[in-house]
Amino acid sequence: MDTLMSGFESFDKVVGGIPLHRNYLLNGSKESGKDLFAYHLLQSALSNKAGVIYITASKGASDLLASISSRGINVSQYLGESLKLVDNFTRNIQPDAKDNAYTRVLNGPLDLTGLAVAVSSLNSDFVKDGKTTLNIFDSISSLLLSNNSNTIFRFLQFICGKSKISGVTSLFLIDSDMHSQDTNETIKSLMDGIISLKLENGKRYFTFTGTEKEVLSWTEL
Repeated sequence: MDTLMSGFESFDKVVGGIPLHRNYLLNGSKESGKDLFAYHLLQSALSNKAGVIYITASKGASDLLASISSRGINVSQYLGESLKLVDNFTRNIQPDAKDNAYTRVLNGPLDLTGLAVAVSSLNSDFVKDGKTTLNIFDSISSLLLSNNSNTIFRFLQFICGKSKISGVTSLFLIDSDMHSQDTNETIKSLMDGIISLKLENGKRYFTFTGTEKEVLSWTEL
């Protein structure tokens, strides 16, 4: 498998799937549909026998699973095997939260070292088993709220470099309207490709840059 289908017919027809082993930024406002895009990509990856690490810093693992389920996507059969969660949120409100069979609970958004170690370890497990591996980071914006932007830039440089060396595909969500142009542009510079989404007149549109099949004009999703 050289590409991963997004699960959106119009996107996949135009782009031909997302090339693997690269780092992508999923960029847009809160209303743009980033969560839905990530959930469909998650479903597509799991149905194609890939291993997925879903890192959530914007909500707890249980809320993430409820959100995925509310969109009509069932991932319960993959939990603990092909799908593993890294919860970097819950201990903000529940300090004694524990790991379970499919979730590694971290100490919160300030513990970037712990986050990097957890992701690297889980990636290694999938790569060792010969699985195509996808990381979904939800979201960079949540990390930026708690950390200095330069700290996040260095963290992303490390994670992106580690992903490419390991042959892992990574998708990083960001609420672009929450951050300065300089911050957005610096983060974009660390990525191999940029998927931008927007909501306009009740319809969602995308662009996709940094790959062989770029979509430079807004196209309906």
